Amino acid sequence: YASLISPLTLAYRSLPLIWKRKCLVQATKWTPCSRTCGMGISNRVTNENSNCEMRKEKRLCYIQPCNSTMSKLVKIPKGKTCQPTFQLSKAEKFVFSGCSSTQSYKPTFCGICTDKRCCIPNKSKMITIQFECPHEGSFKWKMHWITSCVCQRNCREPGDIFSELKIL
Repeated sequence: YASLISPLTLAYRSLPLIWKRKCLVQATKWTPCSRTCGMGISNRVTNENSNCEMRKEKRLCYIQPCNSTMSKLVKIPKGKTCQPTFQLSKAEKFVFSGCSSTQSYKPTFCGICTDKRCCIPNKSKMITIQFECPHEGSFKWKMHWITSCVCQRNCREPGDIFSELKIL
């Protein structure tokens, strides 16, 4: 089957190859979150749908809270230079387009370092959030849910849309 795939198609292929309902599942990487703090959106193109057609897919992302006193939220253990993850002290409802989530959540955020390293998501999953709007009904959105982070020296500028490009 590999010989039937065009080079352009290979740009969307994610390893390992997965066949679903006579369709070679393909997808681009998710774009960086549209916001460096608060609720944002990331996109990708995939054909993982009933018609095996390339379609744009969106998901919510929440990299970190918009709080100027992040260093007070993140407690770095004595003798350490990094705290890979942190959570807010209490669960909160998400607000998106003037609508509130039906449940309260306590998301995990990537932490901070004092030695020029940065902490980035290491493991994550997709969850579905139900929102209710005043006088307008409800809707569901998929959301990128961080489960763990790692701290590393290879740091990029947050929100840099060209961060994946390599200089040849």
